[in-house]
Amino acid sequence: PMTRNHRPVNSTEEGAEGPKNRLEAALEIDGQWVVEGGLASRLFQKSALGKPLSGGKLALQPAELMFCHWHRHLPLPSSDWVEQQMTTDGLFMHRCAALEAVRDGGEKVVLFNSLKDDHKAKCTAGTWALRWNRNQHPSRDEPLAQVRWFASQDLVGWRELLEWGEAVQAQNHKAEILVVDGEFDVTIYRLEIETIAGNMALPDLGESTMAGLAQTWAERKEAQNGVFMAMGKENWPLPTVGVAQMNGTWLNSVEAEWLDYLLNQVALSELGHLYSDLLSRGLLCRPGFKYGCRWRLYCEPMDEAHAPWLLSPEDEAPSNWDGACLAVRLAAGVHKKWLCALHGEEWQYLSIERILIGRD
Repeated sequence: PMTRNHRPVNSTEEGAEGPKNRLEAALEIDGQWVVEGGLASRLFQKSALGKPLSGGKLALQPAELMFCHWHRHLPLPSSDWVEQQMTTDGLFMHRCAALEAVRDGGEKVVLFNSLKDDHKAKCTAGTWALRWNRNQHPSRDEPLAQVRWFASQDLVGWRELLEWGEAVQAQNHKAEILVVDGEFDVTIYRLEIETIAGNMALPDLGESTMAGLAQTWAERKEAQNGVFMAMGKENWPLPTVGVAQMNGTWLNSVEAEWLDYLLNQVALSELGHLYSDLLSRGLLCRPGFKYGCRWRLYCEPMDEAHAPWLLSPEDEAPSNWDGACLAVRLAAGVHKKWLCALHGEEWQYLSIERILIGRD
């Protein structure tokens, strides 16, 4: 069974290191929690915690102070300090859990308000913290990643998330998300704007082929959720469109819409437009019913390779992080990456993948 981290709070009277080696608790000065002396130097130089102040002092954000209490033996300012923080910040416990999750393994995560100005200038709007690897330091190295956190029941703004991820990637940073669940466990994800492509380009159809396809389309048999065309696999000219069945070809409603567009230039719906973009990228789309998504996407014929991606359009994507994490987990369980498709000036594909910090 998995052991849960209850994150206990030690008595301020006893001190986290015991009476003989007791550290001085941080003092509140001008709204900041300040430590000084050798402790301030060690916390910043070794762990990149806090923001250096003049006079050898160090300002800690409340979540950083809590991390120092758990992992650097720093006493809390008072016995009711946690309750005081919860009074002013109802998400205090979630912020502490998120910070501890990435710092516990030795990674250096610096909260936005603790960053020096030149690092703040590199942050995209919405970024909560910057991350450095454990063998790096903000005083000499460039950040590796920008980090945000969400509670698992928070709604997902897919378009805003895409724009944030795009801006982060433009800075040559990785875009990372921490999701805090109802038991204060934290799962870490990476976002990427994917350039997806396959090796099954649509063939160029000659005039006679198009005429034969148009004739078969005119004689199609329509059903509630698709159409049947009496053209068998050996004559069917579009290998990535439709499914061979009963000596003919079955087209689902989206495939039928796309073929009508090809033959008769009818307007495409949003979903039809997405399908057309995927075909133009040389991909094979097959139903994702078993995986809780719209399509599974193949780069090669199905009998030659597995589908590397599962895809949901924005309007079918999970509405909150509980659902998004489930979709990502289902994809990972079958060795695939989950994508959300969003349409602006062009189609863009946002991937979310679970990672283990320090081992990715």
